[in-house]
Amino acid sequence: MDRIHLELETDDPDEAAAYQAYWRLAEDAESWVQTVAAVREAHGLKPQDMTRIVQTCGRALVMDVICPQCERPYEVANRTEFGQVIRQGNTQCGSCRAAVEAERARTAAERDARRRKQIREAFPVYCDAPLEPADLTLFQAVALHALFSDPAVEDAGLTTPSDIWPKERRWAPDTLRWDYERRLLHADLQTIQPHPDSHPDAFVTDGDKLEGTFYLGRVSYHLLGPEDALTDRAPRLLGALNRVFREGPWPAPWLDQWQKLWSELALADAAAYLDMKLGEHHLEMKQGEGTRAALQDALATFSLGQVFNFIYRAAKDSAAYYQRGGVNKRQAANSTVGRISASADRARANGWDVKPFGRPWNLTLSAIGEVFFSKVMWQADMMEKPARQAQPPVHAWPAAADAQGPGAPEPDPTGPKAHPWAAAAPDDDAPWPKASELFRFEPGSVTALVSLPTAGRSTMALNIALHHAEQGRSVLFTCGELSKRDMREKIVAAKYGFDLARREEPPGGWEDFKARSVEEVSRLKLYTQDRKSEEPVEKYFKAGRIAAAGDRSTLDLWVLDTVQHFSQITDDGLDLASSMSQIQRIAEEYQVPVLVTARALTDEEGEEMSIQHVPSAVAQGAETVLELHRNGIYWTSGPHAKEATVRVLKSPRVKVGASCPLLLEPSYCRFTAPSA
Repeated sequence: MDRIHLELETDDPDEAAAYQAYWRLAEDAESWVQTVAAVREAHGLKPQDMTRIVQTCGRALVMDVICPQCERPYEVANRTEFGQVIRQGNTQCGSCRAAVEAERARTAAERDARRRKQIREAFPVYCDAPLEPADLTLFQAVALHALFSDPAVEDAGLTTPSDIWPKERRWAPDTLRWDYERRLLHADLQTIQPHPDSHPDAFVTDGDKLEGTFYLGRVSYHLLGPEDALTDRAPRLLGALNRVFREGPWPAPWLDQWQKLWSELALADAAAYLDMKLGEHHLEMKQGEGTRAALQDALATFSLGQVFNFIYRAAKDSAAYYQRGGVNKRQAANSTVGRISASADRARANGWDVKPFGRPWNLTLSAIGEVFFSKVMWQADMMEKPARQAQPPVHAWPAAADAQGPGAPEPDPTGPKAHPWAAAAPDDDAPWPKASELFRFEPGSVTALVSLPTAGRSTMALNIALHHAEQGRSVLFTCGELSKRDMREKIVAAKYGFDLARREEPPGGWEDFKARSVEEVSRLKLYTQDRKSEEPVEKYFKAGRIAAAGDRSTLDLWVLDTVQHFSQITDDGLDLASSMSQIQRIAEEYQVPVLVTARALTDEEGEEMSIQHVPSAVAQGAETVLELHRNGIYWTSGPHAKEATVRVLKSPRVKVGASCPLLLEPSYCRFTAPSA
């Protein structure tokens, strides 16, 4: 049997002969009887005709090379592929390979679709009240203008991830970019949110599970606002900001904020120029607090251009110092900071007129710098103006008639009071009367509240902490899922009954609310902590005791949410046993009741939770274990999504299975007792 079996697909005898001649093997079954050029010459074919015949006039099957999947001879397209197949031996054919690739593509598409769905659920797009310049800090106004004036925003209303802004025009100086992005995200007034259409790799995942967090610099943001179309939100805010930047007056707080922003941006440029000049001399240094202090001291007196002069000369002298020998590069580079300080001190003491340098072409101003110096401050060349001599433009100041004088009207004495969300008596251990018997916080006891993810575990824990603080007790609330800003917003929402995060108007108006609520909330001895590092739980408790001691108080309750976030990762998984052991020791030693929350998972969807589903370390380490069950897991808006139940899984006092119904008010971050 011939090694190559041909299946002709042409009726033209000349083409068939040329096709057969092309595939005719010599006696060694590896080389060819004729070269391709000889075949063309023998049949009078042009190169393009020979190629067409090989591609369309038949199929060539290598009979001794079998596809292991479909068990059919391997089909080759040309002589080059024949040689490769012979060397490889039995290998997957093109059809089977295409089918495998198609299956892989389908699986990847399904996985991407699932992940995209998770992202959309975790990061929904909200409509919110319109943002006005008066609501923003100066930093927010400048940063948002720089982000959303990028032409790419016009296409979909989404910002370009800060990591991929061009080097010629970064969104913010590299040393400040992540800090500025984090500051914008965690400002008291929420202005931007990650958009679910950002690249999937921008979101943190654990296998196929979305963590609910994202990477700074990789995500695209959308602006909060009332418009349904995201592309309509930025033009409205940019128009309002441009009007204030151009015509004024500035909101009053901006007049106290511009100097800090000027100093931050100037310091970042000076640090970048120092790195650039040292790099030109092949010197490197790691800038620390000492370097920043020296540059800040120089910038306090001199303009950025004059400080560039000091840096240029100091870097050149440091390079000469290294060339003279006797020191290494690191020592030579580090000596630059001392030279800059000495130059600035001599110039300041002698009153020298230092020539300011211009900005070099390869150290461009960031987008935030352009907006702030040119559009906001109206500085033609900020390189020549020291910060101490700079002034806001004339139109920034309010007219005299707009100022609030001594005759300003007094606030309305009738205003919002604490919302009666909690009907429990002061002595109850929970803000819901029927649940207080389940939550009984004895000194030295450990109570565990467990639930499926997103059932509202953190909200319930914070409700209990707030209830105790309102009774004059000293409470430590340690949370691994909420930032301190989020905790403050949730405390206000639960206490006063309006959604601060979404900027709802409080009863009685903002001014009266601020006048009353700030004092009321500040009186609460509710100490909040968020997770900063992988420290053992004991260190968080000690930090809380120090904070309470500063108010001459001792802790009456510690709420730890969620214990998994505060447990060390080992080769065997989370070390919950160690965390619970520390919690038990703290409760007993300090005679403080502890409420700890934990995630628990059932084996199947819809399965009723039992003590067997609770992590064993939590079940064994807590005297009382309560389950929070809610019908609307994942914060859905169905008819029964707000219904919740607290049920006993383990208790020394109450029968297992005893329960209490509650209702969730998600916008107010609280659970309430259902009406009779």
